This record gives sequence, C-alpha cells and structure tokens, in this order.
Amino acid sequence: MDSKPKKLTWKTGLLIYAACWVFTFMSVYILRQVLIPRDELDCYARIQTLQKAVDLWNAANPSKPVTEDIDENALVQAGYLKPLTYDHSKHYYFVGETAHGLRVKCNKHEDNPLILKLTGDTLLAVLVFIVFCINRKYALFDPS
Repeated sequence: MDSKPKKLTWKTGLLIYAACWVFTFMSVYILRQVLIPRDELDCYARIQTLQKAVDLWNAANPSKPVTEDIDENALVQAGYLKPLTYDHSKHYYFVGETAHGLRVKCNKHEDNPLILKLTGDTLLAVLVFIVFCINRKYALFDPS
C-alpha cells in the first residue's frame, strides 16, 4: 500500500536541505580526518601558515617578492613566521601559479581550493536531499 506523496513546501525543503548540507559537511570532514594521514593534514596546515607569511613578506618587500622558492629562514628572521619543524626531505614548499595568483604549494600534497571542497559538499548535500525526499515520499516537483 503506497502512501500519497506529500507536498514539499519551500520552508520544509530548505530546512531539509540545510540539514542534509550539515550532515554531508560533517561526514566529509570526519572521513577526511580518519582517512587522510596526520602528516598530510599537517602539510595542509603548514601551507596556510606559509601562505600568510609569504603574503606579509610580499607586501613589505615589493621589490623582492617570493615567487618560487621559499626561504623559511628569511621569513622567520623578518618575524613573519615561527620556526617550523617537519621532515624537509619529505615536504618541499614553493610558490607556484594558480588560478588565484601565486600560492604556496607542497611537492607532496596539494589540497583542493576551498571553493572546490564547498562545491563537492554542496553537490553531495543535493544528492542526500533528493534521496531523503524520495524515501519520505515528498513530491519534489508539483505534478499538476
């Protein structure tokens, strides 16, 4: 015995979608923490730290910007960076061209930009939303 489809209102739809988005965002975050090795997650954090230091250096020294190799000692001496301890033979940081200009990269692990992560989370949330609505017998489109 099939039950009659329920009409999905904007308010209900937006609330369900928001819950689906939070669910998928948290799921992706947890899976990322569980599946990506700690060393690689630390690499992502160092990229952000180095990017801030390079941006400060480039703003203060427009005549000699950091555009390729990063001299961490110079950044530390200038006060833009605290000394970092990591395996230098495993991780090599440099500045490379991206769609958003010059950005710090790592030779071993390069993370997707935030916009790609959010786009992926949003697309997963749409998928979860559709599956949830179908299972709860919500009419996604008005049949009339």
